[in-house]
Amino acid sequence: MASGPSLTAQASDVLQVDAESAYPTNTPGPRVRVAAYAPFLRDHAVLLRFTSHLSASEYLVLGSSGNRVAKARLVAASAVRVARKTRPIDTPLMVHRLLSLVPVPGRDPPAHVAVYDFDDALFHGSISSQNRSFRMLKRESERCHAYLRRARLVLAGNAYLASHARGYARHVEILPSCVDPASQPLRRHADAEIVTVGWMGSPSTSAYLQTILPVFADLNRDRGRLKLVTVGAGPLPPETWLQQLPWTGESEAALLASFDIGVMPLPDNPWTRGKCGYKLLQYGAAGVPAIADPVGVNREILANGGGIAACSSAEWKGALEFFAADSVARREAGLQGRGLVEREYSYQRWAPELAAMLRSVST
Repeated sequence: MASGPSLTAQASDVLQVDAESAYPTNTPGPRVRVAAYAPFLRDHAVLLRFTSHLSASEYLVLGSSGNRVAKARLVAASAVRVARKTRPIDTPLMVHRLLSLVPVPGRDPPAHVAVYDFDDALFHGSISSQNRSFRMLKRESERCHAYLRRARLVLAGNAYLASHARGYARHVEILPSCVDPASQPLRRHADAEIVTVGWMGSPSTSAYLQTILPVFADLNRDRGRLKLVTVGAGPLPPETWLQQLPWTGESEAALLASFDIGVMPLPDNPWTRGKCGYKLLQYGAAGVPAIADPVGVNREILANGGGIAACSSAEWKGALEFFAADSVARREAGLQGRGLVEREYSYQRWAPELAAMLRSVST
């Protein structure tokens, strides 16, 4: 972890940036792309302050199967906060994704946006089955394009997102999602009778696991060889070889270091091509070899980080069998992934560049 504020910078040299999002830090986007940068940016005389317009508890309610009226009230309360928000005119504003889950005319986007950061293909709107019915209400595509036009600097999570953004924005830079490998313990690989395969994510992406569950059932038909551990997933069918755990910030690092293999199944569609490969980066930081569908940026991370690309059930089965049978191969591939993360996807690597980009729009 980075140290405290730079001791060599004069107070007049410290740049303050206010970052805001509708989403709290118990969701990965603002936590990974904004809030987690704060301690690293302090070493470069940038003070980044993050505010979300939904609390962690409110967001959990919205993601539950609770009362729709109660959820509507929470969304409305968040929109009111955005409408009433006042900001110092001399402090650059950075917005991650959106300020409100629903449009707030004249306030989302606000009149002045220094930096707009996004790591999903919002310009396609809500295409997931659980969000499609709210597409017209949320108007994510329309608002994303408004931000792209208005922001002085757009930070896109990968080349696919940046390519679209350049059709609307004046200045676009690619800022990949990052991890902090220095704070992540490494997996100690060894031969094991039962190999632990891990998946870490959120309920909204756990549906992607359905494509590989039959592979695990097949591999465990004669005797249990592979245990699948999901962290943060929605409910899945009960299986003797499946363990489902909740995600917490406190347990994340230790759970990653308990995996022998990490998996990231992903369908290929316009939305998923905008994903930033964060699961693969987490596995890499922990020295855990990865298997994933080579969709979007996943292809590059797998090729350079020792992972295996799998596009069919047969390829998934073969990749799982290969890593499960060879702890040395797991260790070597895991270390290759760790090296890639340290070189190309760490906060330590990108904080100096982000600091410079923020300073470029501060005048």
